[in-house]
Amino acid sequence: MSYEDRLAEIVEEVAHNDIYQLSKAYPDETRLGIDWQDIARFEADVDGTEELTLSDVSGVASDVISRPETTLEALEAVVREFDVPGREKPMARTSVSVVNLPEDATYDVGGFSPEDWIGRMLALEGQITKRTEVNPLVKEAAFECLRCGTMTYIPQHGFGSLREPHKCQGCDLQGPFRLNETQSQWTNYQKIRLQEPPENARGETEHIDIHLTGDLAGDTRVEGGTRTTFFGRLNPVYTGDVVFEKDLVGTGYTVEQGGFEDADLSEYEDIIDEVASAPDTFDILVDSFAPSHQGHWHVKEALVLQLFGGWARTGEDGTRHRGDSHMFLLGDPGTGKTLLLEAAYEIAPRGALTDGTGSSSAGLTASIVKDSFSSEQFSIEAGTLVRANKGLAVVDELDKGDTSDLDALHTALESQQVHVSKAGKNASLPAETALLAAGNPTGGHFDPSKDIAEQVELKSPLLSRFDLIFTVRSEEDEDKIRDISDTMVSSRQRAGRRAVGDEVEPDASGPSVRLDRDEFTAYVTAAKAIRPVVHDPEVEREMREWFVETKTSLPERYASEMGHSEYDGPPLPITARKLDALQRLAEASARMRMSETVEMCDVERAKPLIERSLADIGIAPADSSSFSRSEAEATEIGL
Repeated sequence: MSYEDRLAEIVEEVAHNDIYQLSKAYPDETRLGIDWQDIARFEADVDGTEELTLSDVSGVASDVISRPETTLEALEAVVREFDVPGREKPMARTSVSVVNLPEDATYDVGGFSPEDWIGRMLALEGQITKRTEVNPLVKEAAFECLRCGTMTYIPQHGFGSLREPHKCQGCDLQGPFRLNETQSQWTNYQKIRLQEPPENARGETEHIDIHLTGDLAGDTRVEGGTRTTFFGRLNPVYTGDVVFEKDLVGTGYTVEQGGFEDADLSEYEDIIDEVASAPDTFDILVDSFAPSHQGHWHVKEALVLQLFGGWARTGEDGTRHRGDSHMFLLGDPGTGKTLLLEAAYEIAPRGALTDGTGSSSAGLTASIVKDSFSSEQFSIEAGTLVRANKGLAVVDELDKGDTSDLDALHTALESQQVHVSKAGKNASLPAETALLAAGNPTGGHFDPSKDIAEQVELKSPLLSRFDLIFTVRSEEDEDKIRDISDTMVSSRQRAGRRAVGDEVEPDASGPSVRLDRDEFTAYVTAAKAIRPVVHDPEVEREMREWFVETKTSLPERYASEMGHSEYDGPPLPITARKLDALQRLAEASARMRMSETVEMCDVERAKPLIERSLADIGIAPADSSSFSRSEAEATEIGL
């Protein structure tokens, strides 16, 4: 059997139905995806869903990896001539992508050895951080001789400089030549930058640039922040030195569609079940959050609930209700804010960590820039909120951010979309992200003689987007200071003894169950697949009544002035956003319990956190008796 006949046999077996479906959409759709595992299983005569590796195969399955260009061209030739019942003309523009490569040909962006893959096909998983617009790429350039008018056609290889003819095929002279655009062959082109997702990179910036041509360029799903697996041939890039750079010539991709419900948590099933069924689930989780940080229990409670979050939904009228809660911590230096932020970032299944400067030209949202990546053309770069899409964005020193960057947060936090525009270029990027931010009061430390409103650098419209705002202050109580001292010394010394191999007794002061970081992350991941709703009318009534009572029982000096332009009360009057915040936090509490129903206990868990937050910004609640385990400290802050 010839090689072409073998390919035809494989295509008939593994892609017959897909080709038939493609024929109905052709020419609007022109790309056929063939599963590598299907090819490998057919050649190995293996039934079922067994996942094969490179060491298990030979023949076409091996050729796809080792000789991707010629093998894909041969597959495309077979598919284009495939006999589709009822179709008279062949699908001459069909392209083929081979997807779902074996695990030993699939890597994170920085997880492979380049020398092993030069010229071979592999799969790279990561997050898109940058993309160009779709531009025309010349495949075969037609050069017209300005002396005799003869046309010389020069195939263009790669993505660098334009190759010109050495001499005219008509008059045999060396030009001059003019590029004839209408006689040249063109295709679409787009360049992508793929980078390790921020929660995997942990500060590293490993990336690779990917070239997409033809119908692969311009897919609206291929956008900044999107987690994508690209398939392609690894290409060495000459830079004038013996050390080459590398890029990927893309042959296909799959965009991540699934959510947290697709995560494999089988390794953690027992501990998840144990914690979920415990009578003190919330205490276990809060105790497991930043255990080396003593105090600020209410802040830890809120941070734990933020990790779980509510869930987004769209109403019958098209209104979108976000599920993510945003939090802001305002505090003196040295009070442990950064430790709390880092703990949340480490636990979050997905997340990005930065400071107020944004750590990149894209800043906190996104930007349209001209740089060497796009050969001085415009490209779109994803910022922190977009990179943390479907996760947690952690921003320390938010108050140090650029003014325009902070202004862009207003819309992004509420609509969870980032809109950028420059020089007539526009883009909208997804930012379904919970924001956890921190900052210092003006002057660096709290001034007890001033209201909180005078000590916050951020503008009120931005602050109003935060569900919870807490002040984090140095403890003055001797007993609390002693507790902090004991915890800090014990935590460091126990870690030291463990590092040198000494036996360390279990911490008797801790809970009976304490989750490590991976276990906590797994628990949050499992919970985020749940979409809890309210079934009890009494729970709905309690949420409505709480908001009405809180709104109408404001201190009289605020309530009487709310409608006046000279209003000089707290920076954040109570608006309907607080009712949304209550619902989101209650849903987070239900998720924390692994429950599909929001119960009264979830509402009661959320209410004191919002009331404490209001007290921290100078709006004393009507009744502080419901404050959480942190105690009713509103009266201590002098507001």
